Amino acid sequence: MASFKSLPLSDIFVGERARPVDEDHAQAIAASMAERGLINPITVRATSARKGTPYTLVAGGHRLRAAAINGWGEIDTILVSADETEAQLMEISENLYRNELSKLDRAIFVLKFREMWEEKNGRINPQGGRPSGKQDHDDPVIFAAGRELSERVCERLGISAPSFKRVNRIGQNLHADLRHMVRGTPIADDQTQLLKLAKMPLEEQVRIAAALRHEPDLKKVLALTKPAVASLTAEQQQAEIMKKLVALWEKADAGTRRSFLDHIGDQDDLSFLEAAQ
Repeated sequence: MASFKSLPLSDIFVGERARPVDEDHAQAIAASMAERGLINPITVRATSARKGTPYTLVAGGHRLRAAAINGWGEIDTILVSADETEAQLMEISENLYRNELSKLDRAIFVLKFREMWEEKNGRINPQGGRPSGKQDHDDPVIFAAGRELSERVCERLGISAPSFKRVNRIGQNLHADLRHMVRGTPIADDQTQLLKLAKMPLEEQVRIAAALRHEPDLKKVLALTKPAVASLTAEQQQAEIMKKLVALWEKADAGTRRSFLDHIGDQDDLSFLEAAQ
């Protein structure tokens, strides 16, 4: 059940958000709200146990911040009945389909949505079928289990199945430290670079994240954190050269071998090579 209610801003607790408020974005929304008013109410849930702020924000962090910027005392809300897990699912659902999300945030939201959905409904069975947890048949299923989960997300986001797999790969394999360091940078919207980072071993990702704290240029960091190649001794270098020479000699035909021998001009010492032709 849901109901509309105008609430004082001071009655709404924000808490930790899946998507932190971007102040510049909030300022832009504030300007629009000052001119046109609030078109879409924010979503809240009752949390009577919390003293001083009997309601908790579910969705609409930027709109709530914009109302505060404009000096509004109250804001229109949709009051929903939801527990903490359901509230987080609603928040992620609303954010997941916004165009201004970076590639990184979208990947994290897709992963988080699945984690929260599994927490409430039971783990998704990779082989298909119903989730492993119990669920009332009257409960609305936001996403069906298994393959249909990705199909629904693809449909809502307007992306292909391969794109969904790439999004999942970023969300699942990118270390939390590295996520934090690239969020808000151009890297966060570079899916190709994010996929490359996600393929790296976790220890290497941690090293890169630590280096980014001091040097924001990823190219420089990758060059600095690249494992050093042990230098070869002179003897080892000559052994490598010998391997290459033998390999090339074996590939050469008779004419090329004669031309090579003529080029080095030492027929006496290399006569054994001619005999091998």
